[in-house]
Amino acid sequence: MLFEIDHLTHYHYSTPVRLGEQLLRFLPRDCAAQQPLVEQVAIDPLPISRVAVRDEWDNRIERVRFADETDHLDIRVHLEVATLERPPAAWQGNLHLPIDYAEQAGAVAPYLLPLENPALLESFVRPMLVNSQAYAPDFLASLNQAIHAFYHCGVRLEGAAQRPAETLARGGGVCRDLTLLFMAACRQAGLAARFVSGYQQGDGFRQQRFLHAWAEVCLPGAGWLGYDPTHNAIVGSEHIAIAAAANQAATMPLQGGYTFAGARLTSTLDTDIRITTR
Repeated sequence: MLFEIDHLTHYHYSTPVRLGEQLLRFLPRDCAAQQPLVEQVAIDPLPISRVAVRDEWDNRIERVRFADETDHLDIRVHLEVATLERPPAAWQGNLHLPIDYAEQAGAVAPYLLPLENPALLESFVRPMLVNSQAYAPDFLASLNQAIHAFYHCGVRLEGAAQRPAETLARGGGVCRDLTLLFMAACRQAGLAARFVSGYQQGDGFRQQRFLHAWAEVCLPGAGWLGYDPTHNAIVGSEHIAIAAAANQAATMPLQGGYTFAGARLTSTLDTDIRITTR
């Protein structure tokens, strides 16, 4: 499948600001299942330096610095990315929970840290562990389906993901909320899980789109496998991964600050994402 993505991020400041270093995460992750063909990132105002590096989670980022004050920051991204069908997962070893990661234990340790008080998730996680007989693939399929029932088809543009217990209590959430609940349940069951931000094909009916979120789980022999509870799907050629990390904050497309001389300032953020596939 070929994705063509145009992503505009526009910040407007009510008084001129001096931008600090900005970290940009807009380029696809290195992955055998996706092949970037075109990558264009235009920034206004023009930066005085742009340095391509990797963050601690191996995401591709740009460190961008500016010289003069500005009342705006525009980032225009154009991507063309080909995705490939992923082969079926090649399970290996003992897949009963909790997983024994053996020589991988050190590498996956950050992805096993609890995201919620275990007592608050026990009544949600325990029945799926019992019904799946603690067999990881069956547990993950049940978890994906169960969390899909919490999706309320809305959009919440601002703010971090809800705490997992809050999503359970509210009985609903958007994609990042469902992803965090999925991760928390996995970690409670002894599965390494991480947060992924990127793009998804969608249904083709909506012109304006938004960034999407899903989870990846590490299983022996299979590596990192994607689960999308928003769509009750295993991640495949319909997804483009941009950033993955042990927490949501480290996957944000833009990270940075600013200073200003006045006493008050207001800022607005507008985004426009257009995706076509063929």
